[in-house]
Amino acid sequence: MNALRRLDPRRSLTVRIIFINLTLILLALGSLVFWTGFRLQRSIIASAESELKVRSLIIANGLREPVQQQLAYEDDYYAEGGDDHETESNDGEDGDKKDGAGDHTVVFAPIGDRDFKAIVDSFAREMNARVTILDSELVVRYSSDESVPLHLPDRRPETVAAWRQDESHDIRFDEASGEDRLFVAAPILGNEGVNGVVQLSVPMKDIQKRVGAMWLTLITAGLALTVLFVLASIFLGRQITRPLHRLGAAAHRLADGDFGTRLEMAREDELGVLAAAFDHMAEEISQLLARERAFVANASHELRSPVTSIQLRAELLEMVAADDARRERYIREIHQESENLGRLLQQLLDLDRAQSASHPADPIDIAPCLRKVCDLMLPLAEHAGLSMTVDIPPSLSGISLDARDCETVFRNLLDNAIKYTPAGGSVQVQARDAANGVEIVVRDTGMGIPAQDLPFIFDRFYRVDKARDRTGSGLGLALVKEIITQAGGEIRAESDEGQGAMVIVRLLRS
Repeated sequence: MNALRRLDPRRSLTVRIIFINLTLILLALGSLVFWTGFRLQRSIIASAESELKVRSLIIANGLREPVQQQLAYEDDYYAEGGDDHETESNDGEDGDKKDGAGDHTVVFAPIGDRDFKAIVDSFAREMNARVTILDSELVVRYSSDESVPLHLPDRRPETVAAWRQDESHDIRFDEASGEDRLFVAAPILGNEGVNGVVQLSVPMKDIQKRVGAMWLTLITAGLALTVLFVLASIFLGRQITRPLHRLGAAAHRLADGDFGTRLEMAREDELGVLAAAFDHMAEEISQLLARERAFVANASHELRSPVTSIQLRAELLEMVAADDARRERYIREIHQESENLGRLLQQLLDLDRAQSASHPADPIDIAPCLRKVCDLMLPLAEHAGLSMTVDIPPSLSGISLDARDCETVFRNLLDNAIKYTPAGGSVQVQARDAANGVEIVVRDTGMGIPAQDLPFIFDRFYRVDKARDRTGSGLGLALVKEIITQAGGEIRAESDEGQGAMVIVRLLRS
């Protein structure tokens, strides 16, 4: 039953390939074989006709004088009242030859050391054909085949055409021999025109044997080619389906949780491209799940800290005596942790919204947004004892970035720059037109970023020094990168530890 199911074209790509190829092969090769066969059959028959025609011309030319002598001899013989039952021949034997149509006697003229009968019979043996001689009235006078009736008119297509000095042939059933024969004829020319006609015929069975052998060869070759094509189809089908089976098995293993599954096919064709795409997909899924696990673990940890802090202080409020100063401190700390928790949750929501964005925003001019963010952050910079330099052109239009996202991105970048720059330092914001877009640079003179941490600062929950900042969640720069990436831009950071940091944002115009 399983074997039958495997042979079902709906369930097997290999069977479909074989079926389609076999159908096309049978149609194309069958048509070619039959077309070629019929052409070759006509060619074989035409070749036999041409060969027989040449033989008839040779005999007609060879019998030109013997026929004249024979006809003249017969006319003289009967004019002198010769015996109707006596046949003279050059071998000195007496006999007669009568046909079934009458009592006419055939007398053979002596020609050299032979008579007319011997000459005609020798031609018949040499040409391996029946030779029949007709006179100028198309009456049969002699035949190498004794079953042919004599002294009867034979106005067949080939004899009439020969009498007219034209060419024709005919394939028909011969009553004398009881078989199909090929007939041709050629005129025997004399000084005053056509003296007679030579008719040649051969059995069609010999030609049919050649035709049959030709058909057998063609059909055998066609079957051999069909078998080769089927074997090639099976090989091709397996070459296609084996990698697909491997791909299916690998997909099932991947679905079962084996994220280390890889195909690693060393092929350069479409299946190799498909395998490479699968390996890339598996790698991306593996990395995505690793990031999601890390995200869940980090989010759980980050959420647990403020929740635990709030719970602990609430319990202390219930346990301690009515000390207004301590109560106010605990309430203040609970309020602070609640703000941190709310900020973390808001950043998680913003990050999810940025990741879920499926359509680019309408193009806007981001120059007003940049100036607005700088105006909002300037008091914070001044409060931290920093100077802020802003260089923004009047217009930076055509950027597909939502105004709220624009504000989120640059508030986070400026907040980090201000937060990690000591008093007396400076923060610079510079924007300029670049090739096909704009480039915004946020530079500070703060403590910088260690080289080992620089590649990871845009990862979720990553903090360069968790001990130095308990208020940060590690989601700000991850959110910034997600927004910029969704807008089709790119962001990178450059820094030398102790000499400040620089963040470069490139956004393309729509």
